Amino acid sequence: MSTEDQIIHKIKGEIGEDHLHDASNYRGECDDLYYPPDTESFARLLSALYADGKKITIAGARTGLTGGCVPEGGALISTGRMNRIGPFDRERETVNCGPGVLLADMQEHLRQHGYFFPADPTETLCTIGGVVANNSSGARSYKYGSARGFVTTAEVVFADGARLRLQRCDVVEQGGYFSFEVDGKPFTLPAPMLKMPSTKNAAGYYFKPGCDLLDLLIGSEGTLCVFTEVTLKVLPLPERLLSCVAFFESVEGALGFVSKSRRHEVTKSQRHGDTETRSHEDTETRSLEAVRALEFFDGNSLGFLRDDFPKVPEGSAAAVWFEVEATNENFDEVVTEWAGRLEAVGVPLDEVWMPVDPAGVEEIRKFRHAVSWKVSEYIKQKGLRKLGTDTAVPIEVFDDYYRWAIAMVREAGIKYVAYGHFGDCHLHLNMLPKDNAEYATGKDIYLGLCRKAVELGGTVSAEHGIGKLKKEYLKLMYGEEGIEEMRKVKRYLDPKNLLNTGNLFD
Repeated sequence: MSTEDQIIHKIKGEIGEDHLHDASNYRGECDDLYYPPDTESFARLLSALYADGKKITIAGARTGLTGGCVPEGGALISTGRMNRIGPFDRERETVNCGPGVLLADMQEHLRQHGYFFPADPTETLCTIGGVVANNSSGARSYKYGSARGFVTTAEVVFADGARLRLQRCDVVEQGGYFSFEVDGKPFTLPAPMLKMPSTKNAAGYYFKPGCDLLDLLIGSEGTLCVFTEVTLKVLPLPERLLSCVAFFESVEGALGFVSKSRRHEVTKSQRHGDTETRSHEDTETRSLEAVRALEFFDGNSLGFLRDDFPKVPEGSAAAVWFEVEATNENFDEVVTEWAGRLEAVGVPLDEVWMPVDPAGVEEIRKFRHAVSWKVSEYIKQKGLRKLGTDTAVPIEVFDDYYRWAIAMVREAGIKYVAYGHFGDCHLHLNMLPKDNAEYATGKDIYLGLCRKAVELGGTVSAEHGIGKLKKEYLKLMYGEEGIEEMRKVKRYLDPKNLLNTGNLFD
């Protein structure tokens, strides 16, 4: 098989340490590592491993935070060689690519054509296969939702090597099932009858009555299939961007500004996949519709960043970053409007970081991404696993939830940084324990924060997923009955339970 398909194959002892952990610092082991170059060889390899009863783990760039790509024995298949980017289709505004393509490379490819892919995970060196398998989102999800809504076509390989090409609307749920054929063999796949939270959510399998089969497979964390080719809908780059970091003397002032900057005029949400189309009654200003990111950083986060970003003033209790799409024609008007909004809440404009040039916008992007990287580095130095929440709750309870969460960690005396996608009511509270004893305390607090989020109608994971590390929290959301709904889908497509075993549930 290796000679025929030109698959690079390494065995235990030849496998580098980098392949055995992800960004959470979770570590595993495997017997074999394979690098198939294309879908055909990938499918044949998967079929052979499945027939042999071998556990199979799929890995991209290993930037995840939940251990989902970390093998626990068996074979590890890397998508690294499946990195072809197809030609950009300007008429359809789509791009086709393999799962091993790095997000940063695809964004640069699109930028040359004047386009971009809206999903914006913090780690741009992730792969497109990982983005789709985990339904990634990021800062721009406030306007655009997650990756799910931008996948138009995909080729998937099931656990036994069977291949299926799917176009959106080809297969939709009817009467509790998805009906389709693969090589003439009929499939009647049961749908997971789950009640999803109304918040941004990446916990478990996706289901809404009448949903597309693509939407179920996207975000299933490699447990139902592997995406070996995807076609993505992309969008024209905005002519101009207003990117601004405003610094506040109090956390309450920052929370209040976020609250005022959200779309209060929204009365309902309609979703296709996870892309929101909002309806407006009284739009206070038209530029609110162009806000694509609305993020919060507490004072501890700013302390983490100050050495590398001297524009961060001393003594700031919090900061809010927002990004607004504009045109060349209305850019000055947008700048004036948002400057007025900041002045109205008492923020001195001489301390606002509001560049009007592309280089300044890029520096803010680096600022926004740096805090997550610094947290990961701290955790690695301590030899611990990352302990950061990914919870989201409904808008009406978010501020109280944030205050309650911070009080829990402070009371325990654990160092922390808090930031996140507060436009989406999505909190990343990262505890920074100094040793194993504090880590154990932090784990208990983490469980309490997840339980509270579920009680409030939210989710335990808004974007990072569940993987191998957060299975107990998924049970909080759906209970044993909901987990069984997911298991029945898994059993139908993977009766031997070999594909990415250990992700989502036992």
